[in-house]
Amino acid sequence: MGYIDFDKKLCNQSESGVTAVNVEKSICEHSFVVYLDNNMEVRDCFITDFLLELPEIEPKRKDTEEKVPGINYIDINLIKINVKALELAYILRACFLKKALLVIKEEDFIVKHLQSFLTYIFQDSFDFEVRIKSSKDYKDNKKKFKNFLIISDDKVLRNKGKILDAKKLKIERNIVQKFYAEYDPQASLIILKNEINKIFELSQEIIEIINNYNGTEKLGKKKLIDLVRKKREIKIPFAYLELLLDILKFYFKFDLSGLSDYYFPALGI
Repeated sequence: MGYIDFDKKLCNQSESGVTAVNVEKSICEHSFVVYLDNNMEVRDCFITDFLLELPEIEPKRKDTEEKVPGINYIDINLIKINVKALELAYILRACFLKKALLVIKEEDFIVKHLQSFLTYIFQDSFDFEVRIKSSKDYKDNKKKFKNFLIISDDKVLRNKGKILDAKKLKIERNIVQKFYAEYDPQASLIILKNEINKIFELSQEIIEIINNYNGTEKLGKKKLIDLVRKKREIKIPFAYLELLLDILKFYFKFDLSGLSDYYFPALGI
C-alpha cells in the first residue's frame, strides 16, 4: 500500500465543487478515480482498471459550445455533485437498450436539471424514457412503474432481465469517467453527448454492414470489426462491439441471427 499527497487548495479552486483525483495501481490494489467535494469528503469513487480506449472518430452530429447556446442553462456542476458516476452509467445503459427507467431522487432541486441534462445528451440520438421521482411518489404510484427498471443513487432496486449489471458497463463507465474528469462544465457535457452520438451512429453503420454482407459463411465478430475498420479506419475494442450488438438487439430490434456468436467461427472461439 502507498499514499498520495493532495493539496486541499485544489478542491477549493474547483468551479464544479467536485475534484477528480486519479489514484494509480502502484498506490493500492486497483487504479481508480475518487471524487472529492470542497470539504475533502469523498462523493464517489470509480475503479478504472477496466477502462478501454474508445474509438477516435468524429460523429456526424458533433456539438460545440458555439453551436449550442442553450447549453448555458444546464447546471453541469449540480449534476456532477448530485449524480454518482455509477448511477449515470446505469442511466446510459438503460437508454442505450431502450429500457424504461425510474430514478429515485429525494432532492426536488435536481429533478429539473437532470431531466434537461438527459434531454440534451440524447437529443440527436437515442429515444429514452427516464422518470425521476421521490421514493414517496414511487410508493404512491407503484402500478405506473411496474415495467420500469429502478435505481436509487448507485443502487439497483429492480433489474428485470439483468440489464443493469455493473460488471458489463465497461464502455458506459469509460464514457462517464471522461465526463467527470473534464473540469470545464460545458466541455464535459459536449464530450458526453458526442460519445453518445458516436455510439448511435456506429450502431446504425453496423446494421448496414451486416445487411450488406454476402459472404458464404456466417459473419464472425472479428470479421465485423475488420469491416468497420475498413469503412471508418478505426479499431473497435471487443467490449465496445458487444455494447453495439446489444443496442442492435434491444434498441433497434435488429435480427442478429446472421451474425455468428464467435469472433472466429472456424475455430469455435
